[in-house]
Amino acid sequence: MTDSSDPGEPEPAVRLPATARGRRRRQALLDAARQVFARDGFADARITDIADTAKAAHGSFYTYFDSKEEIFVTLLRELEDELRSPGPRHVQQEEDEGPDRLEPYEQILRANHAYLEAYRKNHAIMVVWEQVATLNASVEALRREAGDRFVQRIERGIRYWQERGTTDPEIDPSYAAMALSGMVSNFAYRWSAQNADYELEKAARQLSLLWANSLGVRVPGPAPERD
Repeated sequence: MTDSSDPGEPEPAVRLPATARGRRRRQALLDAARQVFARDGFADARITDIADTAKAAHGSFYTYFDSKEEIFVTLLRELEDELRSPGPRHVQQEEDEGPDRLEPYEQILRANHAYLEAYRKNHAIMVVWEQVATLNASVEALRREAGDRFVQRIERGIRYWQERGTTDPEIDPSYAAMALSGMVSNFAYRWSAQNADYELEKAARQLSLLWANSLGVRVPGPAPERD
Protein backbone atom coordinates (compact mmCIF):
# COMPACT_ATOMS: atom_id res chain seq x y z
CA MET A 1 0.00 0.00 0.00
CA THR A 2 2.60 2.51 -1.11
CA ASP A 3 2.39 5.49 -3.42
CA SER A 4 3.20 4.33 -6.93
CA SER A 5 3.51 6.01 -10.30
CA ASP A 6 1.35 3.33 -11.90
CA PRO A 7 -2.41 3.89 -11.43
CA GLY A 8 -3.13 0.18 -11.77
CA GLU A 9 -6.42 -1.50 -12.57
CA PRO A 10 -9.68 0.46 -12.14
CA GLU A 11 -12.07 -0.94 -9.57
CA PRO A 12 -15.24 -2.21 -11.27
CA ALA A 13 -17.44 -1.60 -8.23
CA VAL A 14 -17.83 1.27 -5.78
CA ARG A 15 -17.53 0.38 -2.11
CA LEU A 16 -19.66 2.77 -0.10
CA PRO A 17 -19.56 2.90 3.72
CA ALA A 18 -22.66 1.72 5.50
CA THR A 19 -23.09 4.85 7.63
CA ALA A 20 -23.71 8.48 6.69
CA ARG A 21 -20.66 9.49 8.71
CA GLY A 22 -18.51 7.05 6.80
CA ARG A 23 -19.82 8.29 3.47
CA ARG A 24 -19.01 11.89 4.48
CA ARG A 25 -15.46 10.94 5.43
CA ARG A 26 -14.98 9.04 2.20
CA GLN A 27 -16.25 12.00 0.19
CA ALA A 28 -13.93 14.34 2.10
CA LEU A 29 -11.00 12.17 1.01
CA LEU A 30 -12.19 12.25 -2.60
CA ASP A 31 -12.54 16.02 -2.48
CA ALA A 32 -9.05 16.28 -1.04
CA ALA A 33 -7.67 13.91 -3.67
CA ARG A 34 -9.13 16.13 -6.37
CA GLN A 35 -7.13 19.06 -4.99
CA VAL A 36 -3.91 17.12 -4.50
CA PHE A 37 -3.91 15.37 -7.89
CA ALA A 38 -4.75 18.64 -9.65
CA ARG A 39 -1.91 20.41 -7.85
CA ASP A 40 0.80 17.72 -7.84
CA GLY A 41 -0.11 15.34 -10.65
CA PHE A 42 -0.46 11.61 -10.11
CA ALA A 43 3.18 10.61 -9.64
CA ASP A 44 3.97 13.25 -7.01
CA ALA A 45 0.68 13.07 -5.10
CA ARG A 46 0.99 11.39 -1.69
CA ILE A 47 -1.60 9.68 0.47
CA THR A 48 -0.38 11.69 3.45
CA ASP A 49 -1.12 14.91 1.57
CA ILE A 50 -4.60 13.68 0.70
CA ALA A 51 -5.31 12.77 4.32
CA ASP A 52 -3.94 16.08 5.60
CA THR A 53 -6.04 18.05 3.11
CA ALA A 54 -9.12 16.10 4.21
CA LYS A 55 -8.16 16.72 7.87
CA ALA A 56 -8.19 12.97 8.43
CA ALA A 57 -5.81 10.64 10.23
CA HIS A 58 -3.36 9.09 7.80
CA GLY A 59 -4.32 5.56 8.77
CA SER A 60 -8.02 6.27 8.24
CA PHE A 61 -7.39 6.60 4.51
CA TYR A 62 -7.17 2.81 4.26
CA THR A 63 -10.60 2.41 5.80
CA TYR A 64 -12.05 3.67 2.52
CA PHE A 65 -9.37 3.09 -0.14
CA ASP A 66 -6.68 0.48 -0.58
CA SER A 67 -4.19 2.74 -2.36
CA LYS A 68 -3.55 5.99 -4.17
CA GLU A 69 -4.38 4.13 -7.35
CA GLU A 70 -7.86 3.22 -6.13
CA ILE A 71 -8.80 6.71 -5.00
CA PHE A 72 -7.53 8.13 -8.30
CA VAL A 73 -9.72 5.82 -10.38
CA THR A 74 -12.69 6.43 -8.07
CA LEU A 75 -12.19 10.16 -8.56
CA LEU A 76 -12.16 9.69 -12.34
CA ARG A 77 -15.49 7.91 -12.19
CA GLU A 78 -16.88 10.77 -10.10
CA LEU A 79 -15.60 13.25 -12.67
CA GLU A 80 -17.23 11.28 -15.46
CA ASP A 81 -20.58 11.68 -13.72
CA GLU A 82 -20.04 15.44 -13.51
CA LEU A 83 -19.20 15.66 -17.21
CA ARG A 84 -22.41 13.95 -18.24
CA SER A 85 -24.80 16.60 -19.47
CA PRO A 86 -28.45 16.88 -20.53
CA GLY A 87 -27.36 16.52 -24.12
CA PRO A 88 -28.86 15.06 -27.29
CA ARG A 89 -30.92 12.01 -26.39
CA HIS A 90 -33.92 10.01 -27.49
CA VAL A 91 -36.89 11.90 -26.06
CA GLN A 92 -39.94 9.89 -25.05
CA GLN A 93 -43.07 10.57 -27.03
CA GLU A 94 -44.95 12.19 -24.15
CA GLU A 95 -42.01 14.51 -23.50
CA ASP A 96 -41.74 15.26 -27.19
CA GLU A 97 -45.32 16.47 -27.29
CA GLY A 98 -45.04 18.60 -24.17
CA PRO A 99 -44.90 22.39 -24.28
CA ASP A 100 -41.40 22.54 -22.78
CA ARG A 101 -39.70 20.31 -25.35
CA LEU A 102 -36.36 21.73 -26.46
CA GLU A 103 -35.51 22.13 -30.13
CA PRO A 104 -32.40 20.26 -31.36
CA TYR A 105 -30.18 23.35 -31.33
CA GLU A 106 -31.26 24.19 -27.78
CA GLN A 107 -30.41 20.65 -26.66
CA ILE A 108 -27.01 20.93 -28.34
CA LEU A 109 -26.30 24.28 -26.71
CA ARG A 110 -27.36 23.06 -23.29
CA ALA A 111 -25.18 19.94 -23.60
CA ASN A 112 -22.10 21.81 -24.78
CA HIS A 113 -22.47 24.50 -22.15
CA ALA A 114 -22.80 21.93 -19.34
CA TYR A 115 -19.82 19.90 -20.57
CA LEU A 116 -17.55 22.92 -21.00
CA GLU A 117 -18.56 24.30 -17.61
CA ALA A 118 -17.79 21.02 -15.85
CA TYR A 119 -14.54 20.55 -17.75
CA ARG A 120 -13.35 24.07 -16.94
CA LYS A 121 -14.20 23.60 -13.26
CA ASN A 122 -12.07 20.43 -13.20
CA HIS A 123 -9.53 21.37 -15.87
CA ALA A 124 -6.40 20.58 -13.84
CA ILE A 125 -7.48 17.06 -12.89
CA MET A 126 -8.76 16.45 -16.43
CA VAL A 127 -5.29 17.20 -17.78
CA VAL A 128 -3.83 14.75 -15.24
CA TRP A 129 -6.33 12.12 -16.43
CA GLU A 130 -5.20 12.59 -20.03
CA GLN A 131 -1.54 12.37 -19.06
CA VAL A 132 -1.91 9.21 -16.97
CA ALA A 133 -4.01 7.59 -19.69
CA THR A 134 -1.06 7.79 -22.09
CA LEU A 135 0.98 5.65 -19.69
CA ASN A 136 -1.55 3.20 -18.33
CA ALA A 137 -3.83 0.99 -20.40
CA SER A 138 -6.47 0.62 -17.69
CA VAL A 139 -6.91 4.35 -17.20
CA GLU A 140 -6.96 4.80 -20.97
CA ALA A 141 -9.71 2.16 -21.17
CA LEU A 142 -11.70 4.07 -18.55
CA ARG A 143 -11.29 7.28 -20.55
CA ARG A 144 -12.32 5.50 -23.75
CA GLU A 145 -15.38 3.97 -22.11
CA ALA A 146 -16.49 7.40 -20.89
CA GLY A 147 -16.00 8.83 -24.37
CA ASP A 148 -17.87 5.95 -25.97
CA ARG A 149 -20.89 6.51 -23.73
CA PHE A 150 -20.96 10.19 -24.69
CA VAL A 151 -20.69 9.34 -28.40
CA GLN A 152 -23.52 6.82 -28.12
CA ARG A 153 -25.82 9.41 -26.54
CA ILE A 154 -25.09 11.86 -29.35
CA GLU A 155 -25.64 9.18 -31.98
CA ARG A 156 -29.05 8.29 -30.53
CA GLY A 157 -29.99 11.95 -30.54
CA ILE A 158 -28.98 12.40 -34.18
CA ARG A 159 -30.93 9.32 -35.25
CA TYR A 160 -33.99 10.60 -33.40
CA TRP A 161 -33.73 14.00 -35.05
CA GLN A 162 -33.37 12.36 -38.45
CA GLU A 163 -36.54 10.38 -37.84
CA ARG A 164 -38.34 13.63 -37.11
CA GLY A 165 -36.89 15.35 -40.17
CA THR A 166 -34.99 18.03 -38.23
CA THR A 167 -31.48 16.86 -39.21
CA ASP A 168 -29.82 16.18 -42.57
CA PRO A 169 -30.77 12.56 -43.47
CA GLU A 170 -27.57 12.06 -45.49
CA ILE A 171 -25.37 12.33 -42.39
CA ASP A 172 -24.09 9.09 -40.87
CA PRO A 173 -25.01 9.35 -37.16
CA SER A 174 -22.10 7.26 -35.88
CA TYR A 175 -19.46 9.19 -37.83
CA ALA A 176 -21.01 12.53 -36.94
CA ALA A 177 -21.27 11.66 -33.25
CA MET A 178 -17.61 10.63 -33.09
CA ALA A 179 -16.43 13.77 -34.88
CA LEU A 180 -18.59 16.23 -32.94
CA SER A 181 -17.84 14.78 -29.52
CA GLY A 182 -14.14 14.83 -30.33
CA MET A 183 -14.34 18.45 -31.38
CA VAL A 184 -15.76 19.53 -28.03
CA SER A 185 -13.50 17.39 -25.82
CA ASN A 186 -10.35 18.33 -27.76
CA PHE A 187 -11.31 21.99 -27.63
CA ALA A 188 -11.59 21.83 -23.83
CA TYR A 189 -8.40 19.81 -23.42
CA ARG A 190 -6.23 22.01 -25.63
CA TRP A 191 -7.23 25.14 -23.76
CA SER A 192 -6.67 23.43 -20.41
CA ALA A 193 -3.32 21.88 -21.38
CA GLN A 194 -2.06 25.35 -22.32
CA ASN A 195 -3.23 26.64 -18.93
CA ALA A 196 -5.46 29.07 -20.78
CA ASP A 197 -9.11 29.90 -20.32
CA TYR A 198 -12.06 30.39 -22.63
CA GLU A 199 -15.16 32.54 -22.46
CA LEU A 200 -17.75 29.94 -21.50
CA GLU A 201 -20.81 31.46 -23.16
CA LYS A 202 -18.98 32.26 -26.37
CA ALA A 203 -17.30 28.85 -26.55
CA ALA A 204 -20.59 27.00 -26.02
CA ARG A 205 -22.37 29.03 -28.68
CA GLN A 206 -19.57 28.79 -31.23
CA LEU A 207 -19.22 25.02 -30.85
CA SER A 208 -23.00 24.59 -30.95
CA LEU A 209 -23.20 26.65 -34.13
CA LEU A 210 -20.61 24.33 -35.70
CA TRP A 211 -22.70 21.34 -34.61
CA ALA A 212 -25.87 22.86 -36.04
CA ASN A 213 -24.26 23.74 -39.36
CA SER A 214 -22.71 20.30 -39.76
CA LEU A 215 -25.97 18.51 -38.94
CA GLY A 216 -28.27 20.80 -40.86
CA VAL A 217 -30.08 21.80 -37.66
CA ARG A 218 -32.07 25.02 -37.63
CA VAL A 219 -30.75 27.70 -35.28
CA PRO A 220 -33.80 29.47 -33.80
CA GLY A 221 -33.79 33.25 -33.65
CA PRO A 222 -30.72 35.28 -34.54
CA ALA A 223 -27.60 33.22 -35.12
CA PRO A 224 -24.94 33.30 -32.40
CA GLU A 225 -22.34 36.02 -32.77
CA ARG A 226 -19.37 35.30 -35.00
CA ASP A 227 -16.61 37.27 -33.28
